[in-house]
Amino acid sequence: MRATETVSSPLGVCVLPPRPRNAARTVSYGQYLHEILAHAGMCYQTLSPEEIERNLPNLRVLVTVGDTSLPDAVRDAVARWVEEGGTWLAVGGTAGSPALFGVREEPPTYSGWGAATGTLGEGYLQVTNPDHPVLAHVSVPLHFFNGVPVHASTGIVHAGVLDAHQRGTPRAAVVERRVGNGRCLLIAPDVTGTVVRIQQGVAVTRDGIPSPDGTAPLCDDMLKSGDGGVLDWWFDRQPVEGVPGFSAFLHPVADIWREMVIRAILYLAQVRGTVLPILWLYPRNLPALAHLSHDTDGNDPALAEKMLEVVREAGVHSTWCVIPPGYPQSLVERIRSEGHELAMHYDAVEDNWDESIFQKQWQTLTDLYGGQPPVTNKNHYLRWEGDTEFFEWCQRCGIQLDQSKGGSKTGEAGFNFGTCHPYFPVDPQGRRIDVLELPTLTQDLNVFAPDALLTPLLRAVERHHGILHLLFHPAHVNKPGVADTILRSIRRAQERGMEWWTARRINEWERARRQVQWLGYREQDGRVTLHVRSDAPLQEATLLFTVERGEVSAGTGEPVRTARTERWGFPMVAVTLNLHGEVTLQL
Repeated sequence: MRATETVSSPLGVCVLPPRPRNAARTVSYGQYLHEILAHAGMCYQTLSPEEIERNLPNLRVLVTVGDTSLPDAVRDAVARWVEEGGTWLAVGGTAGSPALFGVREEPPTYSGWGAATGTLGEGYLQVTNPDHPVLAHVSVPLHFFNGVPVHASTGIVHAGVLDAHQRGTPRAAVVERRVGNGRCLLIAPDVTGTVVRIQQGVAVTRDGIPSPDGTAPLCDDMLKSGDGGVLDWWFDRQPVEGVPGFSAFLHPVADIWREMVIRAILYLAQVRGTVLPILWLYPRNLPALAHLSHDTDGNDPALAEKMLEVVREAGVHSTWCVIPPGYPQSLVERIRSEGHELAMHYDAVEDNWDESIFQKQWQTLTDLYGGQPPVTNKNHYLRWEGDTEFFEWCQRCGIQLDQSKGGSKTGEAGFNFGTCHPYFPVDPQGRRIDVLELPTLTQDLNVFAPDALLTPLLRAVERHHGILHLLFHPAHVNKPGVADTILRSIRRAQERGMEWWTARRINEWERARRQVQWLGYREQDGRVTLHVRSDAPLQEATLLFTVERGEVSAGTGEPVRTARTERWGFPMVAVTLNLHGEVTLQL
């Protein structure tokens, strides 16, 4: 959903201005909150600090992110509003009102030049109240990077802080305080900066540090996306049941942080008794999706034919990332005619890492595809150099979705970039780059990683409503058990309600969702009236309302079929309909 400054949503979001350069800060990429909320489909209005006070009468939930203070008059007005029943979620800082959140901020241990602001540094959130709805989805200590260091005074601590070695500290990570008739909730770690850092990693200029168990030997004189990973080999991986000695990244840490913000908003809306509309992630209220890709290394026609047989038997469509020079023309046409996507597999192993070579390979494939340019890419060997420059190469070439963030070594399998959701990355200055990234969770099960990995990946993707992306190379399809593993993986995801989509379809759906606009919201006399516009057709979209039960009618007054569901731990009413043009609904 596109954020709007005009819709009078009961949810208002303010990204506080950052501190000046060369000044210590506890929050990075605060504007990334809009990416988090847009992907989640939240209906909200964007507010500047100066706009908050005059909008308070219409707000039920206020969200601020940042480590600077609101103007004094605004802070006083917000304090009165909370006292009267408003709810305030602050992320990464208290906006100058620590007492209102029931905390005191911890100063640095020694104050010197450039050392006048306390910071959390690197650490882990540890849940102390697992029954709280904001934290019920957190089952492991949650890695974070920076934030505001606070100690509880009058607030209730729901999660504490472990240091980077997972030793206990007296600091608090999530604190809640009742204020009169209202509520204040603080998430002290830097959620936006943490999500960006985990999802994108750091710039790749040299080999990364290998895992101490020998399963991920990153030192191989071949730069790749995993060299920039920031998650911890010891604390962020878990043993895979039934496979002694094998650990993988089994929890999508960045997604769990994203979900914490969403749950906090839903929780405060529930406390306040207000209804929030949400455009759900997938059509038909699907719980999650699955995606199958093939990297055509070697371009062996016989192996491609075998892979086509397997996916034909499974009845799904997949994405074929073709490495230049590609298959014979007749085989390319067969892959397309059977409903599969023809994508790009950029080779910077045999060729150099260079934008002009990337463009030349893209043109070679465009010609092979009869002038139809690929919109999806995955780099051969998951090669990567630099920071976000490659995303900009993709954008300039017309690649709209990339899959090059993932593991090239068995010990990196799983969520080594912390997410199973498509996301728009940002450059070092925080500017959004118009290329979706969908990470590759594992390569060939039964070859690259054991079959047993599928079960925890399926559970995590379903639990966090993401996309299960499995890569199977045609080069391995004739190896013992691989074809059966592919068919079994497809069937097991389908049994959990997941549909298998190509990357092109995922890209089209996500981009269409992002263009839907909330035009109006009115809550009066127990009824909510919602105006929505979708310029592109969005078939069988699902709108959610944060209530346990209710009847929905269209603008014509005719009833719309509803279903009760649960998303992010909260009961909701779901409505599935075709969105195109302007639509009015009444709950």
